[in-house]
Amino acid sequence: MGDTEGKKKKKGEDSDDEEKKLALKVKSYTDVQRFKLEKLMKDPNKPAYIPERRDEKNVNTAPEFNHNIMGSSAGAGSGEFHLYRQMRRKEQNRMRVLGARQDRDELNDAYHAKLEENEKQAEERTAKKRKKRQKKKEKQKNKKKNNDKKEDEKSESSEE
Repeated sequence: MGDTEGKKKKKGEDSDDEEKKLALKVKSYTDVQRFKLEKLMKDPNKPAYIPERRDEKNVNTAPEFNHNIMGSSAGAGSGEFHLYRQMRRKEQNRMRVLGARQDRDELNDAYHAKLEENEKQAEERTAKKRKKRQKKKEKQKNKKKNNDKKEDEKSESSEE
């Protein structure tokens, strides 16, 4: 018995023990995220796997046709009814996805239109203020020139 206690644990056994300890502490999804972060931060040099975003499923592909479907009408057997319901469900899902995409695209277009409008308004306000600043600056320059001319005239007249 003394020999088994003195032996070192293998690397895999340590991680198993740690995982068991972690599994006991998990009480919410935030704990799961924290453990994942801790695991990533143990070895910062190790590259982390970042999955690619999935492409959207093309719902406009041709559906699979089953021409023996009678629907839910009289004369349909019990097996055909389930096939009818399956095809109907697939078509409803397809229509729901198309509707959601259309709504998303409309909202996206409205958002970009609003952004462009806001940028245009901001540019107009900036141009108006810029024009006002330049006008004020020119006025000050002209005033300064006039004052300089008056001073020169006074100095010339006083010298005479």
